[in-house]
Amino acid sequence: MYNRELGMASQSRSPTQFLILMTDLINQHYQKIANIYDDLWTRSPDFIQSIAGQIVAGLCLQPADVLVDLGCGTGIYTKEILNQLQLERPIICVDPSEGMLSKIPPDLQVQSICADAVTFAIQPGTYDKILIKDAIHLISDLELLFRHLFQRLSQGGIVLILVLPKKIDYPLFDRALRRYEEVQPDYQELANLISEVGFEVKIDFVEYPLSIEKSQYLQMVESRYMTVLSYFSDREIQAGLEEIDRKYSDRTVLEFTDRFVFIQALKKETYKSTC
Repeated sequence: MYNRELGMASQSRSPTQFLILMTDLINQHYQKIANIYDDLWTRSPDFIQSIAGQIVAGLCLQPADVLVDLGCGTGIYTKEILNQLQLERPIICVDPSEGMLSKIPPDLQVQSICADAVTFAIQPGTYDKILIKDAIHLISDLELLFRHLFQRLSQGGIVLILVLPKKIDYPLFDRALRRYEEVQPDYQELANLISEVGFEVKIDFVEYPLSIEKSQYLQMVESRYMTVLSYFSDREIQAGLEEIDRKYSDRTVLEFTDRFVFIQALKKETYKSTC
C-alpha cells in the first residue's frame, strides 16, 4: 500500500470507493506478512501470556463460554487463551485474510471463518464473549458492527475491545507517528458509541514495558508490522529506518511501554457479574 496511490485515489474516488480500495489494500498487506506475522508481534512469551491473562479476566471467561476472536490474525492470542483456560467448545476465529487464518496451528481447538467483522456480525448466531484486539481501526462501520454484536450476544455477554491510545511512544519515525494519530480512533469516542448501542461500558488501561534489540525493531518496521506503516512506500520506509537509526544512535536496545485501552462492553439485560 503506497501513500502516492492512496493520495491519488482519495482525490479521484468517492468516499465509498476509497474505503473499498483501502480495505483491499489492507487485506493485501496482511496477506503479504502472514508468513512472518507471529515473528513480528511475538515480543516475548511473557508479553503474550500477560496480555492473554488480562483478556481472560476482562472477558470473565468461563469454560462453557462460546468465544469469538474477531480479527484473530494467526491466532497468537487464541492459542495462549487456550493454554490458560480450557474451553468446552472451539473458539470461533474470524479474519478477512485467508493467509493469516492458514497460519493458525492445525491442532488448535478452533473454528476458522474467513470474513470481515461486519459480515460476520450480521450472520445468525449466538455467542457469549467476543474479543476484538488490535483490529477496531480496520473496521469501516463501527455502529453497524456493535449494533449487530449486541444482538448476537447472549444475555450477560461481553465484548472486549483492545485498542492503542491516540498517542503512543513507540520509537517510530515522525511521519509514521503523525499518520498513526490521524487514523487511530479515539477510545472515548468509541466507548460512547458502544454505550449508545446499549452496552454498559467499562474502561481500563494496561501497560507492559518492552525491551527490543534496535536491529530487530528496525526489521519489524521494514516489514511494516503495524498497519499504519503500510501507508508508506519502500523509499519512505527506508528514510524512516534511517531516521530511527539516527535518533537512537547511542542505543542497541530500545525500551518503551506498550499501552492498551481495554474497553469492556457488557450486555446489560439480567447481567450478573461473576468477575
